[in-house]
Amino acid sequence: MAVQTGTRSSYYPRATETSMVRDVADRIALLQPEAAPLVTFLNALKRKKEAISPKFEWLEDDLVPQTVNVDTAIGQSTTVAIHSADAPKVRNGDVLIAPAGEAMRVTSGQGTVTLTVVRTLGGGTTESLADDDQLIIAGNACDEGQTVPLYRWNPKSAVSNYIQIFRDPVVITDSQDASESYGGNDRVYQRKKVAIEHKRGIETAFLLGQQYESTNIRSTKGLYGFISTNTKDFGGTITEAELETFLRTVFRYNASVNPATKVMFAAPIMISAINFWAKNALQVTTSEKTYGMRIATYRSGHGDLDIVRHWLLQDFANFDDKFFIVDPGNLSYRFLRGLDTKLHLDIGDKTYDYTVDEYRTYAGFQCELEKTHGLGYNVTGFAA
Repeated sequence: MAVQTGTRSSYYPRATETSMVRDVADRIALLQPEAAPLVTFLNALKRKKEAISPKFEWLEDDLVPQTVNVDTAIGQSTTVAIHSADAPKVRNGDVLIAPAGEAMRVTSGQGTVTLTVVRTLGGGTTESLADDDQLIIAGNACDEGQTVPLYRWNPKSAVSNYIQIFRDPVVITDSQDASESYGGNDRVYQRKKVAIEHKRGIETAFLLGQQYESTNIRSTKGLYGFISTNTKDFGGTITEAELETFLRTVFRYNASVNPATKVMFAAPIMISAINFWAKNALQVTTSEKTYGMRIATYRSGHGDLDIVRHWLLQDFANFDDKFFIVDPGNLSYRFLRGLDTKLHLDIGDKTYDYTVDEYRTYAGFQCELEKTHGLGYNVTGFAA
């Protein structure tokens, strides 16, 4: 190298000789958004249950519906035709309430589509019934001393999902593992980063996954696949009145007698909307002990809604306009016996000069009583 003259500055030892000690922070800055709020939420609420098979099932039930619909217009006739699907709901002695309030009692025809009724119980006006008019079953008015009324029940329905095997390795050569690295041991750091990615993968499956099984491959269904009843297209711009209307629907169904607080997992656009509307109704609460994260609570006339911002939804182009509302008592994290998340160390083939560490989780998502949950979508803006 040519001899240099003049003042020796920091440029040569740094850029040319590379002999200057580099100032490197002892901690690597890892960009880690709130990667898995749903999984964190289920862990914090202890909504984890062991499974003893890769396929897990549960039974669901509901009350017998108490409405039927007129099949063809009957005017003021005492013979009422109802839809075939409604036939099992009606017993002799049932009192039917017409749209304008007229009461009528079924005298015969239980279990069939043709009912004979006595009109205008207690007086009043006989209504002219039209096709598809809804009749409300207001209980059974039994004859004194008569036999037991017809028994009706809803069959229980079996619902299932699968355990999905989540695996994420860290593969480091022996030479790299033995080398000094800025930021500490590189193998340890890579495990830390992969742990977050592993949890994020489970989170995404619990949100958006679909149920599948083929030979030894299974995937678990997530919230997006389960919710079918309470869904709402907000058409771009959402207003607070529209949210209130949707909450009226979602809070209608609860697994318990006393309506529980429900939880919203929302893309950031929905968080902005709620902040815009509800500065006086929004309460920020520190709930790390309950949920494992900081949340805000929206006070609705239909119930309290705890709000969790879900950054991952914004990361996905087709899901950045959506929010989920869930009943926490009807969600569970299922894991195969003894196979919840574990870090397996040094499991690689010893004939190669590298080390394999791997995170493994055998887990699935249980979403009971889908009517207690809701899905809003197509929220791209908001207005008062």
